[in-house]
Amino acid sequence: MLSLGFCEGERKVGGDSMNALVVYYSRFGNTRRVAEAIADSMESRGAVRVMSTDELTPSDLKGSNLVVMGSPTHRMRLPEAVQSLLKALPKETLRGKSFAAFDTSYRLSALLASFTAARKLARALRRVGGRQVVPGETFLVVEREGPLYDGEIERAMAWAESVWRETSES
Repeated sequence: MLSLGFCEGERKVGGDSMNALVVYYSRFGNTRRVAEAIADSMESRGAVRVMSTDELTPSDLKGSNLVVMGSPTHRMRLPEAVQSLLKALPKETLRGKSFAAFDTSYRLSALLASFTAARKLARALRRVGGRQVVPGETFLVVEREGPLYDGEIERAMAWAESVWRETSES
């Protein structure tokens, strides 16, 4: 399990230390597992904190250059708890910050794939001033309550590498 503090070996980006915050909402533990894998992948490159949406306050976002947020897709929507958190964020909360969004979901048809939580998260994070660095990503669960399909944790770690790379190059 990851600590909630910053780790050693911060990466410099544009003269500032790279500090990532991975935030997740998880009902059955699948999104939490993906968030922790993302944080584990990023931890070797810089300072990373991971926390649930229940713990998050706007001040937690202040010291971060990169915010990665994840949520399950519930009935093609964001869970109510996540919607409430996003609505409560002040308008320019992520101004000057990069972000990436992910979700967990079961396989959706191509027609329904545009209704993922990652897309809705990205839209909401852009509204509060964030700059999206990579397209949102969906990590698949076998059934409504999971577990994650084999290989999804490794895919999450690889996605985290691309997020970090795009953030450090911009």
